[in-house]
Amino acid sequence: MPSLPKRATNSVIRLSRGFCAILLALLICCTCLWGQAGFEDDRVMLQGFYWESYRHGHTQFPAYENKHWYAIVESVAPAIREGRFNLIWMPPPSFAGELSAGYNPKEYFRLDNSYGTFAEHRSVLVTLLQNGIEPIADIVINHRDGENGWADFKNPDWGPWAICRTDEAFSNVASGITNTPADQRGDCEESADYRPEGTYQYPDFRDIAHPDPRVRKDIERYLLQLQSLGYRGWRYDMVHGYQAKWIALYNRLTKPTFSVGEYDWDKHSQQRGWMWETATNSAVPNADHLKSSSSVFDFTSQFSLKSINSGNYAALYGFGNGIGMVGDNTDGLPWKNRAVTFLENHDTGYRTNDDGTPQQGHQFDSFANNWQVEQAYAQVLTHPGVPCVYWKHYFDWGSDLQNKIKALINARKVAGINAGSKVDLQDNARYSGVYAARVTGRNGELYVRIGGSDQQWQPSASGYSDYREYAEGAGWKVWVKLPGNPPVQQAPLSPPLSVPQYRPADQIQPPAE
Repeated sequence: MPSLPKRATNSVIRLSRGFCAILLALLICCTCLWGQAGFEDDRVMLQGFYWESYRHGHTQFPAYENKHWYAIVESVAPAIREGRFNLIWMPPPSFAGELSAGYNPKEYFRLDNSYGTFAEHRSVLVTLLQNGIEPIADIVINHRDGENGWADFKNPDWGPWAICRTDEAFSNVASGITNTPADQRGDCEESADYRPEGTYQYPDFRDIAHPDPRVRKDIERYLLQLQSLGYRGWRYDMVHGYQAKWIALYNRLTKPTFSVGEYDWDKHSQQRGWMWETATNSAVPNADHLKSSSSVFDFTSQFSLKSINSGNYAALYGFGNGIGMVGDNTDGLPWKNRAVTFLENHDTGYRTNDDGTPQQGHQFDSFANNWQVEQAYAQVLTHPGVPCVYWKHYFDWGSDLQNKIKALINARKVAGINAGSKVDLQDNARYSGVYAARVTGRNGELYVRIGGSDQQWQPSASGYSDYREYAEGAGWKVWVKLPGNPPVQQAPLSPPLSVPQYRPADQIQPPAE
């Protein structure tokens, strides 16, 4: 800000800075109220569960709390709002047996489950909406479990016609349906342009035949039922098992405010192809095509972030554009706008069997509860994409980490960082053995250093000025530059969201495809 004449009074200076602060708050608030369709999504997501969450409230697991998971989430809804989270990814919503994490859905239309009763389910969604938080349902429609056997599907009732004809149930006598005539088996499209090896066939449960219109109508009815319960978006499980065009159809008919798919973790190029094919407005070319596409979990970034654990900060520069889907500019397209970044989820890191012993392949977390997880969040929460914070990290790993995550989210929102923000990597920091970047938001600029100290890099080393410190921790720091250089700001809280009227599935007629 240019210097004022000496005759200017202190009150004028205070008024000027106060006006800037008010203007900034209005800008941030307006950003929060804008629709999020298309690019530059500025929301932050919390994964609202972990693998063992379904064990809470069940006497078989005395080591866990004596109330169901839905009640636990509802009790901390105000704290989630205070953390400036906009989205919460909830566990699978349908009945999957008396004790199950929910990824083997049995009765889609039954919405009580191991996480709580129907009343608790509805109540937590209402409370989240009243706190301005959008619930995202975990949609498991790649496969389905029978009520008691392999294929005795109830609520909705399906026959073998709903199972892909290539499913092992038609060749394994234990299924009881091997004698099903060929014309009564589901006809699935197993090939996809973006996946030359064919869609994934899941051996544990029955692969669903999405080409059958009866199947699709029930899935559409199910999604609309979930929306009436209070869900506003979808996290699609195991989307490499069926065609992307069905995601496009389901999203076009239900119009979620947010959609993300879990695609085969190590198939980065296929993830791009899948995103392209999920566009609900497929006739639009080039970058605009992606504006109606579903997002994808950016596993490539998660893999690359682990380089922090060994102090290899040079890896965060990638090939000069950054890492993962966020740094991918293949075909000149802004793939970062469709990336959901994260450090950990229920399928990665440490998790246990029912008896409390570590599961094979899950004996360790991806990042230790020290400088490692701090520095990784300093990257994810300051960069493009839609960042997702893991429940355990925010609520179970201590107040110090929680406060640092909260400060990072606040810095992100005050600067107006979004999924499409421009990133300028700092070569002088690379030469000093640390990582640094300038990220441009709607309201200002954010600077981040990961590794080392101010001696290795701070914004002034690259000629930047008029900024303030917003967050710092073990070997990382974040600064924000705003017009007028006001004091440190606090991003506004989300306003309440409308609560829909619940409708059971049998009262819902899906729109025409």
